[in-house]
Amino acid sequence: MQLSKLRLIHKWLSLVFLTVWILQAASGLMIAFRADIDDFLLGQKATKTDNAAIAATIDDMIANGDDISSVWFSGGRDGQYDAYLERDGDSRTVRIDGVGNRVRDRSDSNLFSDGAIFETATQFHKTLLLGSVGYTFLTISGLLLVSNIAMGLTIGWSRRKRLTAFAQAPNAPKPASLSGWHWRVGFWGALPASVVILSGTALAQADVIANWLGVTQNAPAITDPVRTPHAPLEHVLDTALKQYPGSTLTAVSLPSENRPWYRIRVNAPGEMPRLYGATRVFVGLDGKVLLEHDAANSAANERITEALYPLHTGQIGGLPGRLLNFATGIWLLVMITLGIQLWLARRRQRQSKSVQGDT
Repeated sequence: MQLSKLRLIHKWLSLVFLTVWILQAASGLMIAFRADIDDFLLGQKATKTDNAAIAATIDDMIANGDDISSVWFSGGRDGQYDAYLERDGDSRTVRIDGVGNRVRDRSDSNLFSDGAIFETATQFHKTLLLGSVGYTFLTISGLLLVSNIAMGLTIGWSRRKRLTAFAQAPNAPKPASLSGWHWRVGFWGALPASVVILSGTALAQADVIANWLGVTQNAPAITDPVRTPHAPLEHVLDTALKQYPGSTLTAVSLPSENRPWYRIRVNAPGEMPRLYGATRVFVGLDGKVLLEHDAANSAANERITEALYPLHTGQIGGLPGRLLNFATGIWLLVMITLGIQLWLARRRQRQSKSVQGDT
């Protein structure tokens, strides 16, 4: 009786959240290599980053009225950056290459063309385009999906030999064959899928988890700009990179009224593998280092929070990890397809028996 109830719960929970899981898997597959595809479609070649050229372009854009909040490495080919800014009340994203050329200038109101489809898919994957409500909904969805995977393994483990035989038998009834394949495919993908789903679920509540673990992202305490002449942006970038020899620039957050300093993010040698790095250097307007965070020597609680994104995306394993992550998305879609086919086959089988019983 208990097993029957577990199966019933498993079935109806799966049916309720089926569309969400399909859309999450599909959008995840779409954005797994989003930057690589976008850079390829732009036709940009990898270039070495010239700090002076990048700084000159940013300074020129600011001089012409662009209110730039940050500049981020695209995540694809080397030497490709996206500047996020406000211009005449319009939020825009401007692609800059490593030698300072402006490659693309796109309004953020554009949801599909000029590569915007990848950003739209990313926002959908992260929030279902529902804001904070989306984070809560995806947290519940992720936990249910992992519990269903665990439930399927628990129920199927005692019958694993029989289910494997069903998958291998050429003349097995369709429901039996499908149940065999559902178990067989599910077993081999359950562990990586659980890691991807749980880390993604944790990301949806990253602030809550950081509070639980006592993780705080320190920032300089100063709020008033220095009176001395401001250092050139090129000098600021060089200063940050020299703090970690061999590092690469991944992001620059520019000063604001309440933050009179630069936050430079770099991918430094020795830190956990991830495209955007987690090492941060805060540089004052006078060009002096105010504060830094060495991700290669993070505290244990910080390492947990810093591991969530690379675990969810597979970046922690480099290219093989990203490919495994992509395969996990395919696995989920295959499992959903097999599950639907199995449910329909069993339903037809019950209806057939019911008709035969009536006659």
